[in-house]
Formats: sequence, structure tokens, C-alpha cells
Amino acid sequence: MPGVLCRTVAVMVAAATLAGCGITDTDAHPAGQVVRGSLTASGSSLLRVYFVTPQGTWPVSRPALAGDRLPQAMKALWAGPTAGERARGLITHLPAAARPIQARATEGGAEVRLPWLVRDLRSVAVSQIVCTAAAASDGGGDAVIEVLEPGMGDHPWQVRCDENGTAEPTGRGGFS
Repeated sequence: MPGVLCRTVAVMVAAATLAGCGITDTDAHPAGQVVRGSLTASGSSLLRVYFVTPQGTWPVSRPALAGDRLPQAMKALWAGPTAGERARGLITHLPAAARPIQARATEGGAEVRLPWLVRDLRSVAVSQIVCTAAAASDGGGDAVIEVLEPGMGDHPWQVRCDENGTAEPTGRGGFS
């Protein structure tokens, strides 16, 4: 008798599963405008910092304190990904250096002083720096980042962060 009961219960469970949940198919319906937004330099409590995946740079959010966002962003970039971010596969391509990256806001962007020569960096490391500085500056999506290298004088390379998180020359003294 226990075998019959088990079979009966199994048949009932299978029948209920096959019957579905009673929800019929529906078509897609418009739900309004696409959600838009981004981190802004003013009033946001978050910083955007760029790290690296096998596909290129990837932004992460970090809490921002009141005050100048640019030094905070560079400090977060310099510190590297958190343990949780590393567990998700994010890394940094910034090499070790005796001193950190220095940055200050400029009109429409930022000036970044590197402890390395750009030629000694991977291109994705340059993108990490440029895109993090651009996101933290007041220049928004058009922020011009002036990159200065040690021993190269005061002739910066002018670059931007494109929509893919890649540093690109501005055409005004940018690197090629």
C-alpha cells in the first residue's frame, strides 16, 4: 500500500507541474521612458573608479566624502579593487610606484601627474587613470584630462574617456 500512495502522490505532483501556474502569455507593453542617469560630480555620494576585466575597463562605485572628489577617486584607484571586486574578476594594471598619482581639477577636466612614463604603462592602465579622473572631474562626459609625466616638462597629453571606458586623444596635443 505505501508504494501505491507514493505513486499517487508522484502522479499528482507531475500533473500539477504540467498544468502550469495559470498565467497566460502576454505581449510586451511600453512602460515609459528608459531610465537614465549617471554619477555626477556635484551632489553625488558615489565615485566612479575604473578597474580591468578581460574585456577592458569596468567602472565600480565607491562612497564619496564631502569635498574634492578627484583626490578621493585617485586614492581609491591607487588602492585597487576590493576583495569582493577581485572575487568578481576585477584587477588593476597600475604598477607599483614610490608615490601615488597626483590630480587636481581644472576648468573642464583635470590635470593628472603620473609617477611613471606613459610609454611604460599598458594602454588599459592609462584608460583606468583617465576615465577615473574624468568621472570625478567637473567636466562631465567632455572632460579633458591633461596627463603629465615625470621629466617631461609642462606639456601635457590631452585625452578624454570615451563611452567605452578607453582613453583617447583629444586632438589637442594628445598622445598617439
